[in-house]
Amino acid sequence: MVYIIIDILNLIYKAVVLLITARVIISWIPSIDVYREPVRTIIKFTDLILEPIRNVLDRLGMLIAIDISPIIAFLILRFVFNILIRICFIIF
Repeated sequence: MVYIIIDILNLIYKAVVLLITARVIISWIPSIDVYREPVRTIIKFTDLILEPIRNVLDRLGMLIAIDISPIIAFLILRFVFNILIRICFIIF
């Protein structure tokens, strides 16, 4: 039972990391139309994760020319994923 939950969590983690990575690549290519699907959906979904991080960076005065919010998002996601895995082992 616990391994099924861990597999589902791992699948969600990989999907979110893939979407954030796609968002980073999209931002590097200026010719991509950000108003067309599926690009618009990727941007809307990843904004839910990246915008709060950008807001915190802006409040701390750390918003620089290079957007480091995806890197911080990867670190936070990995940390939360590891905690969820440990909780699964404790509960089950």
